[in-house]
Amino acid sequence: MAKTLRRKLRQISRAGSLSAEERTQRILDERTQRLASRHAMQSPLAGETTSVLICDTGRESYGIPVHAIAEVLSFRECLPLPEGPPALIGLLGWNGQLISVIDLASALGTAPATEKSDGHLVLLRRSAPKIALRVDRAKGVETVTPIAPEETNSFRKEAILGYAEISSDVADQEKILSLLDLNRLLHPFLPSLPASGA
Repeated sequence: MAKTLRRKLRQISRAGSLSAEERTQRILDERTQRLASRHAMQSPLAGETTSVLICDTGRESYGIPVHAIAEVLSFRECLPLPEGPPALIGLLGWNGQLISVIDLASALGTAPATEKSDGHLVLLRRSAPKIALRVDRAKGVETVTPIAPEETNSFRKEAILGYAEISSDVADQEKILSLLDLNRLLHPFLPSLPASGA
């Protein structure tokens, strides 16, 4: 404890001699390190298994963490929002709540395999605003094993947390899928989404 206090006192005395610009840069660096360590704690580690809902969108398979999902529904017609982002299909009334529906393929910048008028809606477990992702097909819950970052080249999209290998042995099923980072996926839409409630 005494060593920690001495170290902090030395840092404070050094910080006093830094310019305002250097202090600002130090604060930003410390915040970046804290955010990076928090993100690393939330990410599944390579070799550990995790449960995800496997969804197909276009020719790609994605894994959405099971703990982030409230319900999976068949697609229902939405009230379009003409001035919303292209990926925002519209609004849906469900169980007395207003849900914003986002097309996963459009949000990721890929083309869906089916029309936006069918597929499944994956209702996310969020308080406000309520959000559902439209996918071509919700296939089911599977246990997957994340692949170590060095085993992959690089993540193709910002909203991709990493890749995982499906543990079950189904012949026609793609063995590798992309793991979604829902916070990064939804971040561009949150300021423009309407508040939840009916």
